Amino acid sequence: MSGSGTLLVERYRLEERLSGPDPVQGSLWRAVDVMAGDVPVAIRQLETTAAQQRLQGIWPQLQSLTHPQLPRCGELFELDGAIWLVRDWQDGVAYDVLRRQTRFGAGDVLLLLRQILPLLEMFHGCGLVHGDVNPRHLLRRGSDGLPVLLDGGRMQREGATSKESACRDLHDLGVTALELLSGKESSALMATNGEDGSWPEGLSLEPGFRQVLERLLSEAPERRFSEASDVLKALGSVVLPASVTDPSVPELTVSPRTSRAMAREQGAEGRLWPVVIALALSALVGSAIGWLLLPRTSPIEKGPRIGRDRAIQQPALSLPPAELDQRQQLFSRLRALQVDRDWFLKLVDASLTSRFPAGGDSLRSESLDDAALRQVWSELAEGWLARIEQLPPAIRARLGRLRDVDWEQPRLALQQQSVHPRVVEHLVSAAAQDLLPGTMQGRKPAEPFRQLWIAAAMESLDDVEIVRLKARPLEPTNTSLRIPAGGARLVLVQVPDGDALALGINGTPLMQMVVFGANGQVVEERGPLRVARIAAEAGSPLQVLITNEGVSSGLFTLSCRADRPRPPLPAVDLDPLPDSATGELVRPPGLDSNDQ
Repeated sequence: MSGSGTLLVERYRLEERLSGPDPVQGSLWRAVDVMAGDVPVAIRQLETTAAQQRLQGIWPQLQSLTHPQLPRCGELFELDGAIWLVRDWQDGVAYDVLRRQTRFGAGDVLLLLRQILPLLEMFHGCGLVHGDVNPRHLLRRGSDGLPVLLDGGRMQREGATSKESACRDLHDLGVTALELLSGKESSALMATNGEDGSWPEGLSLEPGFRQVLERLLSEAPERRFSEASDVLKALGSVVLPASVTDPSVPELTVSPRTSRAMAREQGAEGRLWPVVIALALSALVGSAIGWLLLPRTSPIEKGPRIGRDRAIQQPALSLPPAELDQRQQLFSRLRALQVDRDWFLKLVDASLTSRFPAGGDSLRSESLDDAALRQVWSELAEGWLARIEQLPPAIRARLGRLRDVDWEQPRLALQQQSVHPRVVEHLVSAAAQDLLPGTMQGRKPAEPFRQLWIAAAMESLDDVEIVRLKARPLEPTNTSLRIPAGGARLVLVQVPDGDALALGINGTPLMQMVVFGANGQVVEERGPLRVARIAAEAGSPLQVLITNEGVSSGLFTLSCRADRPRPPLPAVDLDPLPDSATGELVRPPGLDSNDQ
C-alpha cells in the first residue's frame, strides 16, 4: 500500500496525496525526485484497468508535446498493480482560488482565453481531448504569471466516448470564463429554463466578446465552435480592454489575511505555490505598442539616429488590435522574466535575419503587406522566451553580460579529472540542446546566441557525474546508468596500453553516443547507441558521452572489453625451392597455380 514516504523505483519519494483515489482520475501525489536533488514532481497513480488502459495508451503522445504552458510529461512505470505517471511540478495558484480572492475583469479573461486556446488547439490537433477544463486545472504560475493547463486525469482520445470531443473542451472553457467574470460557481450559472445557461446579472461585456462566450456556452450544434482556432479567430477582433489586471492596482493587492487564506487552500498542485502574482501587464494601452517604440540599440549609445529609427519612434496606432495585444503580452513576459531587453531584441532580430536577410526594414513597417514578417518575428520571440524560461532566475538576469570567464571554474575542474577540453565543450552543447535550435547544437555559436550556450555551461557543469570504468581482457565490464530527460552522462574507460576496445551500448532510440580519444579526437561520430571497436591508437582513457534527447529519463547499459593485439602470422615464402625428392615447387597453403 503506497503512502507518504514511500520510495518508488528507488527514485520518487511520495510526499502528499493531493486528490483521489478516484476510479477515473486515480490519485494525484506530490513527490520528489531523489536522483535529481529532491526536485518536486507530480505523480498520478492509476489503479483501475479502464483508467490504466486509457492513459497508458496516450502517454507516449503526451510525452512528445512540448509547450511552455504545459507541464512536461515524464516516465511511466508499473508497480504493485498500479500505473504511475510522472510529470513536472508547477508552482503557482489555481484560478479556482484566485476567483474567490480577486476580481477578474474582461481584459483578464480575454487574455487568459487567448493564452489557453493554443494549448487546446495543440491537443485537438493530436486527436486528444483534455476532458476537464475548469479553474481548478488552470494554474497561474508564480515564476512568470502565465496560465498553465494541468491534466485532470480525464484526458483521452477524441471520439472515445460520445461526450468527449473538442466541443466539450471549448464549452468547458466558456464556463470557466464566465466563472471568473462573475465570481460564481458553474452550478450557479447554469439556468434551468434556458438551453444556453443564464447570463449573470450585472455582467456587461463588449458585444463581440459576449457573442463569443455565448457561442462557447451554447448547447445548439449549429452555434458551437468546432475548433479552438475558430475561437481564436473570433476573439481576434475583440479589443483588449484597458482593465487588464496589474499587481500594482489596489483592487488586486492581496492582504496578509488573504495570503494566509490562500495558503490554506488546496490548489491543483498542492500547497507549495507562491502567493505572489508575478506577471506585470501595463495598465496603459499605449504600452501595447512598446515593441515598435523600443530602440534596437542600448539606451547608453550616443550618436545621431538614422532615418529608420526616427520612423519607428512614431506611434503605430494602425496595427491590428490582436497584433498589439500579442506584443503587449510578449514584453510583459520579458519584464517578468527580468531578461535584458536589448540583448533579447538582438537575439530575435538575428534569428529573423538568418531566415530573411533583407527583412529588417519590413519588420518595422506598419504595412499590411509586412504583417506576415512581423508575425514570424513574434513567433520567434515566443520560441526564444520558452527556452529562456527554463533557466534559473539568477542566470536569466545576466543574459547579455555573460563571458567565457563565467564558466571557467567548472571547466577547469573537469579538465583536472582527465576530461579533455573538447569533450567539455560537447558536454555543454548537449546541455544546451533545449536552449538552442538544432542547427546550432554541437558547437559554440556566435553572439548573441553564445549567451545561452554559456548559460547552459554555468547551469550544467557543476553537477556533472563522471563514471570511470576499467576495461579488462577477456572479461567484459558492464554497467547500467540512468540519464535524465535532456541530460548527458560521461563515462571514462581506462584501456591497457596497446589494447583495442570492444564497446557496446544499448538504450532508448532517443539516446545518442559519441566517443572521444585521449587527445579529444572523435573516434566514433555522434549517432545512435551501437557496438563499436576502438583501435588502440585512440589512447586512454576513452571518453564516452551519452545524451538523452527524450522527454523522460531512461536507462542505458554499457559493456566494454579490452582486446589484446593478435600475434603476427609466420612469414610465408612466396618464392619456394623445388622439392629435392619430387622436383615439385612447394607453394604456401591456399595458393594455386593461378595465384602466381
